[in-house]
Amino acid sequence: MSDIAVSGRHDLRDALDLLSEQVADGILHAEPVYRETRLPAAVVQPLVRANLAEILAALAGEPSSLAPARETGRVTAAEGMPLDLLQHAYRLAGLRIWEEIARRLRSQTDTAVLLRASSRIWLAVDRSSNVAVRTHLEAAAGLGENMARTELLRGVLTGAVHDLETARRALGLPTDVMLVVAVTAPGLPPVPTPGTPTGAEPAPDGVGVEPADVTTRWLTHEGARLTLVAAPTSENALSALDGLAAHARTGASRPFTHLADAPSALAQARTAVRSLPLGQVGLARYGDRPLDALLVADGERAAELAAAVLGGLRDRDPRDEELLLGTVEAWFEHGGSGTKAAAALHCHRNTVLNRLARVADLTGRDINDPRGAAELYAAVRALRLQGEQTQPRPATT
Repeated sequence: MSDIAVSGRHDLRDALDLLSEQVADGILHAEPVYRETRLPAAVVQPLVRANLAEILAALAGEPSSLAPARETGRVTAAEGMPLDLLQHAYRLAGLRIWEEIARRLRSQTDTAVLLRASSRIWLAVDRSSNVAVRTHLEAAAGLGENMARTELLRGVLTGAVHDLETARRALGLPTDVMLVVAVTAPGLPPVPTPGTPTGAEPAPDGVGVEPADVTTRWLTHEGARLTLVAAPTSENALSALDGLAAHARTGASRPFTHLADAPSALAQARTAVRSLPLGQVGLARYGDRPLDALLVADGERAAELAAAVLGGLRDRDPRDEELLLGTVEAWFEHGGSGTKAAAALHCHRNTVLNRLARVADLTGRDINDPRGAAELYAAVRALRLQGEQTQPRPATT
């Protein structure tokens, strides 16, 4: 390259941050073709800067490893970015570099110099672009099958896929089986689920191996794990989730037979997992806790119920409030037996009865009245399901 173009390259080194910002902004906001890209700014910006630095180094004749281009190919393949958008990103980078050099060489009258500069720019850009595309294709070849099955499973669970027989075959699901959808809440370390998961590495040997007649497919959505289990019987399908539920809050749908019912089953599983109190690990089956399911289905009304019924308790010292709430729960848990509740709370039966009398005074609901008892039970469950449960404290009189 001519001395003028080389000096322009050194000027561009000082403008690396500006050029990176312009190209990243074009990818993230300005260019309509990128409006649907799933790559976040935190991923795009450092990749853009590294590639631009590599291209500018190539223009100066400096050695380059092309590592940024290979990393770009791997990342875009993993994120499912279309290949034409990847190529367009490099063209956008080349255009910004050329515009900046042309601006700095605007006083240059020798068109041959400008043509040579343009040629060197696009040669460097194409070199990086070709490496990125080749790496993208190699990575996509390995990821493609799992990614396609993951998106197909997502479509089945959300109702976006209508050719369900083709979907069943593509997902490797047998016919004449019982199906269950499960949702495992985020926030706990992932544990192997039976079978080879969709869209993830297989479980280690000897871990999470499913019986030959049970098929499991899963994906991760917004941090939660969505699992579809196919098995000969409902019991087989539900027991396949036991290992997962032993470590994480998991909700399971009612068993069903047709993939067309998968979206409804997903809604059931989401309700079921929300019916487990925060911090409680285990498997909640839809239908096992009908009142809890009703309360979590309308969280706003449930919160209003808790506030209306338990308002008198909420105004007291938190320790006293928890003491009275725990006594109410023990009463219901032991079938309205003051003696059994007292044994569970390690206090005298009269102490239990005195606390329940205080609850009646503070809430206006007598636990011996069926309607009052129903409202108290529902309100306490609503409160617990809001995640406001405190650590239990020793009972005192």
